[in-house]
Amino acid sequence: MKTKILSFLLILVLLIAGCSGSPPVIPSVDRPADAVQATPTRLSAAPTSTQNNSSKEIVWSQISFDDIAPAGMNMQQCWNGMGMDNQGRIYIGFTSVRNDRREDFPVFRYDPETGQKDFLGSFLDILAGAGNSRPGENIPKGHTRMIFADGKMYMASQSFHDLKWEIDSLPTYRGSHLFSYDVATGAWQDLSAALPNGVVTEHEGIVSLNILPENHLLVGLAHPSSDIVLFDYKTNQLQKVIPGIPWKLGNPLSREIIVSPGGRIYTYRGTEDPKQRFEIHTPWVYDLQTARMKDTGFAMTNGFWIGQTVKRDLSKVYVSTTGGELYEFDAASETFTDLGYMLPRDQIKSGRYIQYTYAITLSPDETKIYIALSVLDHPQGTGELYVYDLASGQLTFVQQLPVGIYTSADLRDQENIYFSHFGTNSNIWSGNPGLFILHVSSQP
Repeated sequence: MKTKILSFLLILVLLIAGCSGSPPVIPSVDRPADAVQATPTRLSAAPTSTQNNSSKEIVWSQISFDDIAPAGMNMQQCWNGMGMDNQGRIYIGFTSVRNDRREDFPVFRYDPETGQKDFLGSFLDILAGAGNSRPGENIPKGHTRMIFADGKMYMASQSFHDLKWEIDSLPTYRGSHLFSYDVATGAWQDLSAALPNGVVTEHEGIVSLNILPENHLLVGLAHPSSDIVLFDYKTNQLQKVIPGIPWKLGNPLSREIIVSPGGRIYTYRGTEDPKQRFEIHTPWVYDLQTARMKDTGFAMTNGFWIGQTVKRDLSKVYVSTTGGELYEFDAASETFTDLGYMLPRDQIKSGRYIQYTYAITLSPDETKIYIALSVLDHPQGTGELYVYDLASGQLTFVQQLPVGIYTSADLRDQENIYFSHFGTNSNIWSGNPGLFILHVSSQP
C-alpha cells in the first residue's frame, strides 16, 4: 500500500506541474458545477444520424430518435439510462422537456438486427396511466441502467437533476419511481404506485440500479443519501432500505453499485470537481447474510464511480471514476485492484488530465476495454477513444470521435458496443442525443 501511495503522489506532482487555469463555464442544467468548455477547433459536431466509414478507424454510427419522439419533446441528454433485453434490442431514454415545460424521460427501443426504432412511452405518461402523478411533478432523470429480468426491463427515476453539494432542497421533491416494461406485451407498470405516497424513496432519487438474480432483488442506490434499496421483483415488494455511507458536503455518492455473486453490495462516495481529483476515499460493503454495513478500507481516488462493465461469467467487474481512474473487482476474492489512470503515460507526464469521463465497455471478446473520454484538459479535448488491453495493461489512443459527452451501461453484443452520446460544438453538455454504436467486430 505504501508503494502504491508513493507512486500515486509522484503522478500527482507531475499533473499539478502541468495544470493551468480553468476556461469559461458552459451554461447547462446537467453539467457538473464547474464543467468547462472543451471544443478544440480541430473538431466538428456530428450530425444526429451519421456514420464514419474510414477503413483505418473503427466504424461508428449514431442513431437519432427525433423522428419518432412525441411532438414537442425536446430531448437533451442521456445519463447512463440504457439497457438490453434477451433479444439483443437496445433501450435508451433521454432527459427532456415537454411542450408543457415539464421535464420528462421518454424511452425508446432499437433493434440492431433490423434497424427498427420504437417509442415506448414516457415516465410522466406512465405515472398518469397508473393514477400516480402529482401536479407539477417532473422526472428529468432515468439515470439508472435498465435491467432485464424475467421478461421485463426495470428502470428507476429521480425528480431532480443532481445534488452534489447542499441538499437543503430535498423536501421540495416528491421522490423516486420504479418502472417495469414487459418486452412481450409492451405493458408498463409503475411499481411504486402501490407503495406509501406512491414512491420508492421519499424526496430522493434512485441514481443506480443493479441486480442479484439468485435473490430476485433489484438493488438501487438512493441519491443523495447513498441508502441501498432492495426491491423483490418476483413479489413487487420493497424489501428493505439500508442506511448508506454517511453524507458529507463535497463527497457525493457514486453512480454505480457493484454486486458480488455471494450477495455483497459495494457502494462508494468520491468527488467530482477536477480540483478534488486527488482526494482519497474508500468503498463500503453491505452483506445480505449478516446485514452489516462496513468500510472496506481500500483507498480510491480520481472521483466517484461512473462507468461499469462486467465479464459475462461475472468473474470480474471493471469500474471507472469520473476523473479517470480504472479499477478491477475480482468476484471470487472480492478485492479491488487499481489498474491506473486512463491516459497513456506520455500524456500523464506532460501534465494532461481527464476532467470528466463516464463510458467504459468491454469488447465483445472481453480482451479489451473501450473508453470514451468526455472532457480532457491541457490541452483541451472531448470525444477521444482509447482502448485498454487487459493482458498487457497497455492503454492506446484509438481515434477521435464526435465532440460531446459519452455515457454507458455495459451494452455489447458479438459485433458492437453501445454508448449514449450528446452535445454539440456550441454546447458539449446538451443537445442532439442519440445511441452511439462502435462496430468493433473486425478489430484485432
